[in-house]
Amino acid sequence: MLNNINKLFTKKSFLITLICILICSFGAYLIYNKVTSNSTIKDKIQNENSQTLDKPKDTTNNTVEDKSSPKEEVVKEIPMINENIGVPVLYYHSVKETEDNEVTISPQKLRNELRYIKDSGYTTLTMAELQNHLLNNTAIPEKSIVITFDDGYMNNYTNAFSILKDLDMKATIFCITFKLDGQYYLSESAIKNMSDYGIDIESHTAGHPDLTKMTYEQQLSEFVESKEALESITDKPVTAVAYPYGNYNDDSIRAAKDAGFALAFTTHLGLADRNDNPFSLDRIYISSSYDMDTFKNLLANTKK
Repeated sequence: MLNNINKLFTKKSFLITLICILICSFGAYLIYNKVTSNSTIKDKIQNENSQTLDKPKDTTNNTVEDKSSPKEEVVKEIPMINENIGVPVLYYHSVKETEDNEVTISPQKLRNELRYIKDSGYTTLTMAELQNHLLNNTAIPEKSIVITFDDGYMNNYTNAFSILKDLDMKATIFCITFKLDGQYYLSESAIKNMSDYGIDIESHTAGHPDLTKMTYEQQLSEFVESKEALESITDKPVTAVAYPYGNYNDDSIRAAKDAGFALAFTTHLGLADRNDNPFSLDRIYISSSYDMDTFKNLLANTKK
């Protein structure tokens, strides 16, 4: 009986041992597969990271690039001319809402007239450009014009200046200098601001006298006093004068030359051209009583 028990125990122990071996083997197999799988995944990740690090960064964005050539602003070429065809020199005076006399034009009417000039293809000249054309035979745009204002009222700064800037137009203001008060007449700061911007500041004498009733010496004093006053404000040479009331005589011309001016303007109707005496240049008067048709006809039909 003891032998039977020993045999039974031996078989049972063998079976248990076999089962344990199988369990351990299976467990080892699962562990091996897991470790191998993790190692493969880790290697794959490392390999991908390595490839990512080695790959140049894509610096382009996702925006669709417009490869069409950039649009170029079309600049219309301005025809130049050096013939003595004459240049219209318009002259205005006061600019304010209440047109209480013919030399006072409203800002809107002034804007309309200047807009017409611009839309008609005219190029506004500086006084230096006109001077070089008349005296030094330099070429100018075929349709050239000069815009001037007489007396130098403060409203030329408060009302006209902004219009000139809006339309990108050059102009000249002939200033009286005896009372630069910033109320009725221009202030020194207004003169300086406009001059710095590019508006020409020129002389209209010191006190706006009738020059024909003065001696040569008195006229010369009027010119020199005004010229020096304006040059001290603008730090620019003053090279032109407009005779008050358009009145002048031989002494006026001689005094203007001796004062250091290069050009002088009258109120005679006509175009400024090389055949004129540079000290008696013609201009075109613009009255506030003119309607637009009158203005257009005057501009189109005024001859040398």
